[in-house]
Amino acid sequence: MALFNSTAPCPYCYEKINPNALAVRCSGRPSPGKTACAEVPDKRRNACFGDATPVRPVIVDVNGKEKLSRNEATCGNCGSVSAIRVCPACHSRLPRNFDSDSPLFGLVGVRNSGKTVTLAVLQRELYTTIARRFNASIDSPGGKSGLSADLENLLKTMEDTAGVLPPQTAANASGVSIPAVFEWRYSKKGLANRSRDVSTIFSFYDTAGEDLATQDRALGQHYLDATNGVILLLDPFGFPGNHDKAIARGVDPASLETTPETVLRSIITVLQNAERTKRNKKIKQPVAVVVSKIDAFFDDVPPDHPMRRPAQRLPYFDDTESRSIHDHVAAMVDSWGGDPLLRLLDTNFEKYRLFGASALGAEPEYGTKRVNSRGLLPHRVADPLLWLMADRGFLPKES
Repeated sequence: MALFNSTAPCPYCYEKINPNALAVRCSGRPSPGKTACAEVPDKRRNACFGDATPVRPVIVDVNGKEKLSRNEATCGNCGSVSAIRVCPACHSRLPRNFDSDSPLFGLVGVRNSGKTVTLAVLQRELYTTIARRFNASIDSPGGKSGLSADLENLLKTMEDTAGVLPPQTAANASGVSIPAVFEWRYSKKGLANRSRDVSTIFSFYDTAGEDLATQDRALGQHYLDATNGVILLLDPFGFPGNHDKAIARGVDPASLETTPETVLRSIITVLQNAERTKRNKKIKQPVAVVVSKIDAFFDDVPPDHPMRRPAQRLPYFDDTESRSIHDHVAAMVDSWGGDPLLRLLDTNFEKYRLFGASALGAEPEYGTKRVNSRGLLPHRVADPLLWLMADRGFLPKES
């Protein structure tokens, strides 16, 4: 019985819903002698996302109440039998493989840490490099829309306009935007080298660095209450030991005002509230802490260190390599005056991992905000996500 009453956050609106009791949208294929239901704007989607695209109505009973079903429902108006499952809260179409084990990940960070560019590059890596590495099918269920479409356009803009970087993500004052939702399917080897098909749905939401500049504003980011893992992106120039280097390279001083510790404290407050963490207990949700723009500090990394090498191509997560990178990043952060951040992580999280990555792969022109003339050369941007997926047991891990 518990299985049928289990809940999971909708990957679009983050409201907790029962995957076995979903609303159903009319298919538009009427039974003989009846007229198909007309497409009209969905008030629920318009209220949630500002999306007034005409769609078939959600099926309701004789009392006007939405029919909830595990698989399908019959439209009382046109007689069509439909299996188009949608979220009862926001009416977004849900993939067939959506269930209570579909994780949600939050990508957050300080202003100017490169969150949006990292998400855009990560999306492309998922469709290409990562899909090939794991022999997987990774796509956007229902087509690219919302943030997913924005990220694709952002990459094209950077490549087609002499590498102009996007502006800062604006704080969202108009409600929830449509997250980037992905479906990952692949054949996973198990005991006796037998394979079985597995799948998962996961979702990313982009937020402005200003939304996490204070604990009060962070508490308003309701999607963080629903996450199963957080990727925290830190700007290395934000650490005290790198301020002079940042100014010398043309980094905007205003982007250094919110410290990495400030954002981490905000996230800790949100997650403690969401988990109802007991006194003197640690947060259970894993956090991947990523020092972005790591290419700017390659001179501090031995040439043969895994952090300098391209990411693995083998179809598993190399935990030994990841721990080596974790230790080196921790030493770098400590040398930059980031020891308060390391203590915050140690005392507040049961599980965290440090990463070094670069969405651009080469330093941009900080003053003119242009990509390096060599173009986009992403470096290890998928490692944090792969660690979270391996931690959940979805991906194989070798130590």
